[in-house]
Amino acid sequence: MTDNDYRIEDRLETARKEGRPNYALRRMKFAIAVIGLVGSVTLMLTWHGGSLAGALVVEGVYLATALWLVVRFAPRDGGDD
Repeated sequence: MTDNDYRIEDRLETARKEGRPNYALRRMKFAIAVIGLVGSVTLMLTWHGGSLAGALVVEGVYLATALWLVVRFAPRDGGDD
């Protein structure tokens, strides 16, 4: 058994001990991120005035939710073949 085989087996055993992921929480986070993204895009595209601070908050929410969704669904493999 090589060192790499041991590490893979150790990770699998650790994953089994931790149990099942909380899928309900994942779905909730995803739904909140999508609602935030759609809401902030709508506000950003239909903003008709007001304060610059409000516009920056909307822009920040848009960027944060978009970045979270990109990172969440990015491929997990290195892609270096």
